[in-house]
Amino acid sequence: MTAAVRPSRGPGALFWVVACAALFACVYIALDFNALYALRTNQNTGLYLQSIVNFLHTGSTFDQPDGKPHLAVHDQWFVLLLAPAVALWPRPETMMVAQVLALALSAIPLYLFARACGATGTTGLLIAAAWLVSTSAQGFAYGGFAPEHFIPLLAFSLALAARRRSLLGTIVCAQLLLGIKEDEAWFLAWLGAVSIVFYDRRLGAVTLGLAVLNGTAYYALEHAYGFAPERPQYGLVDREWRQQLAFLVEILVPYAFAPLLLRGRILIALPFLAELFLTQDRAYAIYRAGYYYTEPLVCLVTIGAAVALAPRPRLARWAIGLALLMALFFNTTVLHLGRRPFSVDPQYAAARAWAQTTAPVDFPCEDEGAWTVASANLNARLVGCGLPATRERPAWHDVPLGSDAAWTKGP
Repeated sequence: MTAAVRPSRGPGALFWVVACAALFACVYIALDFNALYALRTNQNTGLYLQSIVNFLHTGSTFDQPDGKPHLAVHDQWFVLLLAPAVALWPRPETMMVAQVLALALSAIPLYLFARACGATGTTGLLIAAAWLVSTSAQGFAYGGFAPEHFIPLLAFSLALAARRRSLLGTIVCAQLLLGIKEDEAWFLAWLGAVSIVFYDRRLGAVTLGLAVLNGTAYYALEHAYGFAPERPQYGLVDREWRQQLAFLVEILVPYAFAPLLLRGRILIALPFLAELFLTQDRAYAIYRAGYYYTEPLVCLVTIGAAVALAPRPRLARWAIGLALLMALFFNTTVLHLGRRPFSVDPQYAAARAWAQTTAPVDFPCEDEGAWTVASANLNARLVGCGLPATRERPAWHDVPLGSDAAWTKGP
């Protein structure tokens, strides 16, 4: 007798999540490189690159824009994990590839977390896709490098470990998150305390303990060496509630407002909201969609969305539709109707030439995109920041930098 032939099955939902992540990575690596070659990348990418290059050469994390070791400015030892990659390829592209890959890969633990919450494979796929399509995720990928761009990967992995009640996974993810920025110690202490009361005493106690230990150590070292972390000034006055409400709508639409279905559990987000909404001394709002300051809150909202959408497959379909709508009309990146990638800037070659020397050179603050290209040169300085700008460059118009500074003549 001929054995019965089983019908072949197509690839599962996890395969399509990986495919979506790969597509996201390819698109945003290409777009970030395009922005770099158009001299439009902001100084953060160069700041962290120069800090790591300096660490490899001297053991110090000094960078020119900070004027001091960067670890004195923020508790961001996590970036030193990129040192081997930077040693092999000391260019801004290394930082861009690292951050985009981290954001793309974050869709996988998010999918697995949704599945652990009871979502079907299709619903988990829709949740992961809504995250990647959201204006926030795309804005993070298109912005300058920041360690905060690793928060989604680690936060979703931490949520998955906690859902599975994995002690080792919780310890590893929490400890890595604590190397992203000193703020994470406060957030994880809060989440650990909440977990002790409402979820799992052991996991909560470990998370709280790690947060207290890391935070105490960092602030003690800062005090001992005479430094203080940079931070905004906070107060109880909130004059921008209308703009903040619009921001909350913007980050909730890609999830069809599903996190609101969690009712009283959304109060867990209060410290995250306070950090963004109660700043008093910023000339610009730090709660803008796609801005790295918002990543802890956006990740918490996304985790809540996964919990709320897992048993609601119909609402998950609405979520991906709304996420696509936001991407087309409200995106903060090039992937917005009416925009297109930029042309390579004619002055890119001069900026790149400075990166291959150790000669001292100054870049005006308006030329931060060119300085970023040259930032692997430890003697390349960004000067004049904080002074009134002398040149304007429209955000989405394909116009060259047109600098007449001395660096444009090459080394």
